Amino acid sequence: MTTEVPELLPAGLEVVVEGIDVPEGPAWGPDGKLYFVSAGTGDVLVLESDGKSRVVANTGGRPNGLAFSADGVLHIADAGRRAILRLTESGEVEEFATEHESRQFGGPNDLAFLPNGDLLFTDPARTPVPDPAISPVYRVRPDGTTGIFVSDLAYPNGIDMGAAGKGVFIAEMRAHRLIRFNFDANGNPLEERLVRRFREPASPDGMAVDTDGNVFQALPGINSLALVGSEGDLVELYYSANWAPSNIAFGGPHMKSVFVTSELQGRIFRFEHSVPGVDLLHVPASDQ
Repeated sequence: MTTEVPELLPAGLEVVVEGIDVPEGPAWGPDGKLYFVSAGTGDVLVLESDGKSRVVANTGGRPNGLAFSADGVLHIADAGRRAILRLTESGEVEEFATEHESRQFGGPNDLAFLPNGDLLFTDPARTPVPDPAISPVYRVRPDGTTGIFVSDLAYPNGIDMGAAGKGVFIAEMRAHRLIRFNFDANGNPLEERLVRRFREPASPDGMAVDTDGNVFQALPGINSLALVGSEGDLVELYYSANWAPSNIAFGGPHMKSVFVTSELQGRIFRFEHSVPGVDLLHVPASDQ
């Protein structure tokens, strides 16, 4: 006999965008607006104050994660073009990084900036044998020089910065783990910490971190959004058979609005959280 799982959704949950072909990569911009992409059409869009979406660019590929640098430049992880792109002041899409040691990236997925200006991004779409799920997280210096931040992760997917520049969170989709790496002042990784292991088939994807160190983790494999405490405890698990959260971003005037993309319905949802999210445009340097 199958037991039906009861639906539990965040209080005040509402739809702010719908009709998007594979919505992804939400990011709160320096202009106080939500930016996101349609991975299906290649569009980069912005949600205007009147509630309507406007296309600002098209990458010609399959964009996924978005992140703004400290100087307000929008960077795009594009799996279709196998590159990290950025949007110029004139609205043109240009390539920022395409390869490491003469080898083209497999398919960049999500990205985040360290306090020193380095860009980290996951690149899980690999094809080498024997195990295409094992992939690195790359680093791109402000001058475009590439390197490896960490290697040999089990399909690294979502990535985000912790509060006060202390730690970078990474979701290992195939290992069903949320992990955190501390790093030194030069952005070099130190110890790895397991935050939480989820049961299969959770498949952790995108995430967003609040200023208390709690993590909203998308679990599309089980149609859920988890709120994980700073010590790895499961504070809440929001579930509905009618959504499949894929990525998350904080925004709003007080950084307490949580935006959640759901490919299943082609929608972006919003609800309010009691704690503000990390302001990714002004992450202070770590004192570690």
